[in-house]
Amino acid sequence: MRSRAGRLTTIGALSLVSDIGYSFFFAGLGTLLLDRGTSVQDLALINLLGILYFCRFVVGPVVDQHGFARLGHYRGWLICTQVVLVVVLLALATVDPIEDMALMLALMSVVLLVSSFNDTAINGLAVRLMPPEEHGVANGVQVATGSLSIIIGSGGALLLYSWVGWGPTLIALAAVFLAPLSVLLVLREPAGPPTVRGLAAWTSLWQFFRQPRSGLFTLLVVPVFVLGDWAAYAPQTAILIDRGWSVDKIGLVQYTVATSAQVVAALAAGWLVTRVGRHRFLLWAGAAGVVGTVLLFPVASGLGGSGTGGTVFAAGVLVLVAAVYGAKLTWVSTVSMDLARPEAPATEYTVPMSMLGLMRVLANSLGLASVALAGLPWVLGLAVALGVIGTAGAMAWTRRGVPRISEPVAV
Repeated sequence: MRSRAGRLTTIGALSLVSDIGYSFFFAGLGTLLLDRGTSVQDLALINLLGILYFCRFVVGPVVDQHGFARLGHYRGWLICTQVVLVVVLLALATVDPIEDMALMLALMSVVLLVSSFNDTAINGLAVRLMPPEEHGVANGVQVATGSLSIIIGSGGALLLYSWVGWGPTLIALAAVFLAPLSVLLVLREPAGPPTVRGLAAWTSLWQFFRQPRSGLFTLLVVPVFVLGDWAAYAPQTAILIDRGWSVDKIGLVQYTVATSAQVVAALAAGWLVTRVGRHRFLLWAGAAGVVGTVLLFPVASGLGGSGTGGTVFAAGVLVLVAAVYGAKLTWVSTVSMDLARPEAPATEYTVPMSMLGLMRVLANSLGLASVALAGLPWVLGLAVALGVIGTAGAMAWTRRGVPRISEPVAV
């Protein structure tokens, strides 16, 4: 695919469904369960099912090693997984999320597992499509459209559920997959270097962690950089429900308006990362993240429920926090693509991103539990401290560990 616009359009269309499964599970379904009486402690345990999705780095070697010759290596994976996801979402439309909770969670587990293969294949195709000088902009587009998929799976699903109920909401989620499937039907996957095969596919995963540059980035830099954001995000829905917010109000503000700001922030971040460099961008994003977390204190203290002024203030804080997270995620995604080799793109691009998600599952569950044990002020205070430490650590890594990707890229 020679056109830059064509490459970015393809990445955007495919990413439109990349986060629907897990966002519906964590945000949409989680809010519905809380509203219908599920305790915070039980929801924290249910959230652990998300490990099925965020362990997708384990399926990376499978996706890189086994492809579809006639359909295209990664294109074939995407067509097959998206068809399966449509079928399972339609099956979910026939069950009641409370009365049939065991069956619902089983089907959601299938959605999360198949989504892990789908999103890993998207990563492999993205590396194959995008040249290095377009990594920043491409990941801005990918995070932005991924954020749109979060709007669809969370706020969109909540609003639609409040109007038409469970079944039609799941049918609508399944229908969204028609957009990327239509793109896949006409896409011709470009040729790439031979991908790793046999034992080498699995040793590449081990070697990725053993390399000082990629291993440190994945296991330490990324988790610490965004850990404060996760700790601040975990109790947000519980705070808003406690402030008297309705499900449709939460869906509109937290999962639609705030995530829309995340879309804009990701697009801007992709451009900025390319223009000013990976290192300088960190300071701006990290400082904004700390400010957003500090502003959550008055919301947690009751301001978010005290009339129109309080609601507007709380909504503004949620927008800021979401926008900063979108910018940070764009940086992480860009550097992850920088580190991925063409011989194992699905694995090496996915590893940092899946570790990011895996840590988020654990942080969200621990954050909810910590609120019950220690209270909101302590959790938010910890989030502020982690934001400062994480930004400083990431800047030290880009300055000393990876000078190659710390410089601006000419465009």
